[in-house]
Amino acid sequence: MRNTQLPTIIATIFSFLNENVEYAVLRNYDGLPTKNKSRDIDILIDRNSFSKIKKDLVKLIEKSNFKIITYFNSDRICTFVCGQYNSEPSIFQLDFFFHTSAFGTILLPSECALKDRVYNGWIYHVTEEYMFLDKYLYLKYIGSAFPEKYSWLKSKMYNNVELNRILQELFKIESLDILEAMPTSKFRHLVLRRNAQMFFKADMINHCRFYILYIKNYIFGKGYSIGFTGPDGVGKTTVINEIEAFLRTVYSNTQLYHFRPSMFGNLSDVAHSAGIKKTVDRNYSKPHRGNKTSKFSSFLRLLYYSIDYILGYYSQIKLIIRKRGIIIFDRYYTDIICDSRRTRIYLNHKFLHHFGRFFIPSLNYNILLTADSNTILTRKHELDREGIESINRKIDYLAAQKGYYKVLNNGTPQEAVTKILHIVFDQQHRKNLKRLKK
Repeated sequence: MRNTQLPTIIATIFSFLNENVEYAVLRNYDGLPTKNKSRDIDILIDRNSFSKIKKDLVKLIEKSNFKIITYFNSDRICTFVCGQYNSEPSIFQLDFFFHTSAFGTILLPSECALKDRVYNGWIYHVTEEYMFLDKYLYLKYIGSAFPEKYSWLKSKMYNNVELNRILQELFKIESLDILEAMPTSKFRHLVLRRNAQMFFKADMINHCRFYILYIKNYIFGKGYSIGFTGPDGVGKTTVINEIEAFLRTVYSNTQLYHFRPSMFGNLSDVAHSAGIKKTVDRNYSKPHRGNKTSKFSSFLRLLYYSIDYILGYYSQIKLIIRKRGIIIFDRYYTDIICDSRRTRIYLNHKFLHHFGRFFIPSLNYNILLTADSNTILTRKHELDREGIESINRKIDYLAAQKGYYKVLNNGTPQEAVTKILHIVFDQQHRKNLKRLKK
């Protein structure tokens, strides 16, 4: 199990919460506020109380030189993913839960757990009974099994006097055994009947909030995409691997693609299957091995890849971004613009850029990773200066366009990683500050 040292800002945030609001950490609170065994920190808080401190919380994050790189708001949770770029970049995630609910239906109001919260000398946390109920009630309502990794917690809840008291108070159920034996459909009816009797107005408001925010979050996904292009020998793979590993510490749904979504096979394989080509050249260690193609052949190849980009984006990429995931492309459409020899699309780079603007789904951040010709030739002796300089000229053209960011990798990979995180974090922070004001 991971036991990660947290940045000092976490202790500062908990000190701020201790002084200003009623809250309780929901789970994995051992070691906080200096260490954390989990990917994120789950905090239970009343929605109105959170609204009052949100502005000050953002100021505290900014004062500590962190950037808000993801902000997500729904009926039951508000998420902050915060990052800092320096010689040793750091990242953390805070999830503020307003109640336990499923599809807008409130299962466990926050005030129930908050009135019994425990202070351990550093932070407030919920009791084990509420830690269990938060997860169990949600899974019971949607008809899913309780995770095996939490079986130790569940075993402590049988014949638990305090849990039985809570179940009686909330649902008029005498014990966990009775709740366990209850069919999911019956439990749902029980919850809906209880909500109608005890807090009808709050439940209806939350249902409205659920549908409004669900639609909004579906349309405007809170994930983001990063694409990399550049000449061979620039150290792109090393930089991408470091960024991917860093982001994965918080963003578990981080997906790496190569060149395109690959809805369809390689063009040469498709042509071979169709009987158009007799053999397929699979010498992928030499990406520039192909002969120059005609304008007509280049345009057909462009159309083939374009269909893949369009269909793949809306059937794969967009779905991940909607779920707050991160998409990383090791080469994207920008490679078609910059490296004709690799893609065998010999069309004017300005035409390709404008074609892409109109037809190809854009990524949030297009990183043009390069270095001066001498540095690249030192790293890869087999490359030719003319090819490198041709790609760099096209990179310079794209760097002047909106949405493209040129990054020089003449030094160490860590220096390039820091520059790229600087770009992504700063831009995400600006976007999220605007979202927070709405």
